[in-house]
Amino acid sequence: MTNREIHVRFCELGEESRRIVNELVAMLPEIARLEIFKDYGCASIYEYACKYAGLSYAVVQKALWVEEKLVEAPKLKEALKEVGVHKVALFATIANKENDEVLADKVKHMSKPALQELSKELRGNAVKKVSVDLDAEMQFLFGKIKEKLGINGDEEALKVVFQQFLKSGKNIPGDEKSKNKKQLSEAENTADTQPTKPHQFKAPSGEHIPVSRYIPAKIRKEAISKTNGKCVYPNCKKPYEQLHHQDYFAHTRNHKNLIPLCKIHHEFMHNGVVAESGPKKWQIKLGVPKNGFDLKYRVKKRL
Repeated sequence: MTNREIHVRFCELGEESRRIVNELVAMLPEIARLEIFKDYGCASIYEYACKYAGLSYAVVQKALWVEEKLVEAPKLKEALKEVGVHKVALFATIANKENDEVLADKVKHMSKPALQELSKELRGNAVKKVSVDLDAEMQFLFGKIKEKLGINGDEEALKVVFQQFLKSGKNIPGDEKSKNKKQLSEAENTADTQPTKPHQFKAPSGEHIPVSRYIPAKIRKEAISKTNGKCVYPNCKKPYEQLHHQDYFAHTRNHKNLIPLCKIHHEFMHNGVVAESGPKKWQIKLGVPKNGFDLKYRVKKRL
């Protein structure tokens, strides 16, 4: 076998392995309900799942928990076999009869990072919490800082330290400004004549006009610079990763409506979870109608 054939076979087996595990996990609630594990000398469903399928305690526990929560969401429960318990679990506590079908659609077509962000927004909890373990030396130093500031609270002291550091004007190693400058520079230096395969667009006159999806460097740079290289989605502070056509390129055949987005929020745009009325008014709304362009994007993302 060639290197390519080995790689393709490996990927095929990986996909088959995930499918099998998802189906095994989906069977656990029924096995637990019927207490089938007792027929095979196991004291619990956890022992049974580990002995006969190599499933961990945590996976079994999550599967049983999800089953309990999805009583009113049969379509989302059915999606377990296709996408696995971890994606479905993200929506277990907010799933109901009304949103069951649309949530099942999302878990089948969106990446896990995008689903995690969607889950947070649906709960109104998009703030990322950060925890840091301090060793003995760091605790001592932090204590000294709080003493000097005259502040007892950890969170309040850190806020003051961060604010003073930013006011000092010092550069933060690897901060977003340097990344954004690099992105703008790359966009500026990209050759406008990069070879692309032109698309044929049929004008009203019947004439076939070649149109390229390639975005010229000047247009790309202008779109990125409007937001200083950041994602334009409300309250998102991430650097941009992809340019999104607000009016679909396949429809307009131009690049006049480009906006920079991170990968996650670009997924949002093509998966019917954002009511589009301009970036400043975007809001999460499940069940937004999808068109043919979105469906093509979703198929491409899954391949």
